[in-house]
Amino acid sequence: MVQVSIGGERADVGTIYALGRNYAEHAREMGAAPEPVVFLKPLSSLRPEGGLIDWPEGSQEIHHEVELVLYLGRGGVRLDRAAAAAAIGAVGVGVDLTARDLQREAKQRGAPWARSKGFPGSAPVSAFVAVAQLPVSLEQIDLELTVGGELRQRAKIAEMLLSPAEIVALLSRWFELRASDLIFTGTPSGDGAVMPGEPVVARSRALDLELELMLSTRGRAGAAR
Repeated sequence: MVQVSIGGERADVGTIYALGRNYAEHAREMGAAPEPVVFLKPLSSLRPEGGLIDWPEGSQEIHHEVELVLYLGRGGVRLDRAAAAAAIGAVGVGVDLTARDLQREAKQRGAPWARSKGFPGSAPVSAFVAVAQLPVSLEQIDLELTVGGELRQRAKIAEMLLSPAEIVALLSRWFELRASDLIFTGTPSGDGAVMPGEPVVARSRALDLELELMLSTRGRAGAAR
């Protein structure tokens, strides 16, 4: 069982859900309608605290996507908004690493995105802060991501199309949510390519959380080792 840290305590992780197109500007960047879509990431993709991540086999183009990640303290089905909000037990910062070339190929064939979104290490996450201990409201939480010290992404949670509670409520209509599930809530505009050896830092200043990661050359065709 893979675990994450919540307030210094270890907590198991269940299913990993993820949202795409939950920021209007990012949807436009992708040439898609600003309409959230849902996909899953396998538990093997989770990398608590980040670190060195192997380059996925068969890809030449990996993109970063910084996101707020929800940890569910309780589950349920067909939750109303109040119950959905109460189900959020903790929040952290994550990066949805995406093999963009594999994703494009899958879209062209009408095939699933599993390889592009689910490779080992594609879901690094920071430590989590319990909702009861948050210094600000969920909507006031900020996100930013730098690559090699260069700012690439920055946003506030208030800019999302669906709020955290609305995301949980929506997912509970389609899935049986359970305590310990994680939800990646979507990325703002500015996602881009990451090269092997480039330091990637995702953070929330409001939450005092930081996540550092780096992609290795292992598995990347033609890369020096």
